[in-house]
Amino acid sequence: MNYIFSIAIGALTGACAVLIHNFYSPLGPVFSILGTLMAIWAVGRKFGKRSYKLIAALSWIYVFSKAALLGSGGELLVQGDNAGSSLLFFGITALIVAIALPA
Repeated sequence: MNYIFSIAIGALTGACAVLIHNFYSPLGPVFSILGTLMAIWAVGRKFGKRSYKLIAALSWIYVFSKAALLGSGGELLVQGDNAGSSLLFFGITALIVAIALPA
């Protein structure tokens, strides 16, 4: 059950980060990255194991990768602009930091 909860939190956090990062240029990426860091850290804090944080992070990466690819209608949620690139770089960095923090 904890694995399913970790997958759900990671996917929900990834979806929120993808949708928020274009909201307002300087604040959108900051909120999405901080939200990612806090949510993944909280998963590990709740269950006390680093493996749950890793599962949530992989779920976040899966959602991000699906949002960065072209859809069937040619839509793209994460573009290659400054906000999208910063979400990619700092989001992955936030995931690594969240996993490395003690549970």
